[in-house]
Amino acid sequence: MKMNYVFVLFLCFFMMGVISATMFYLGRKISYNYILYNASITFGSGVIFFIVKMILTTEVAGKIEQIVDIVITMFLIIVFFVSLVETLVIEVMENGKEIKRNLQSFANKIRTFDLETIKTIPVKFNHVQNKIVLKWKSQLPQTIEQLKKLKLVFGLMKKRIVNKKV
Repeated sequence: MKMNYVFVLFLCFFMMGVISATMFYLGRKISYNYILYNASITFGSGVIFFIVKMILTTEVAGKIEQIVDIVITMFLIIVFFVSLVETLVIEVMENGKEIKRNLQSFANKIRTFDLETIKTIPVKFNHVQNKIVLKWKSQLPQTIEQLKKLKLVFGLMKKRIVNKKV
């Protein structure tokens, strides 16, 4: 499959631009989080686009183009990881107090569990499992009877179809 190298290069940049513009628009209209994650998603998708482009244009591209592709891809990977770190730092800075409260409440909930509570979990699980099994066993005879009736009805219907054909 031969592809024009320059066309595919511009196509990759165009797709990255479309993703970036779409996320910015959604960030303005719906939620700021779209803008916050814009760089990470755009550069991550750019890495994927360029790797696919490198695979598709290996026959068309010369040595210089392949080296340029590798350099661009490495640059996009570096910027992608920097944008991920930036996004995480901003997220922690904006929601740091909330994250801290959630971790503290989680730690308090863990401390409230004592050994006896933990030991009762398998017993509760077995109790629920036994209820399900008993319900299934009580419905099994009815289901078997219904299947027998259906088999009988389908057998009669099959005989009628065969008799009509003869």
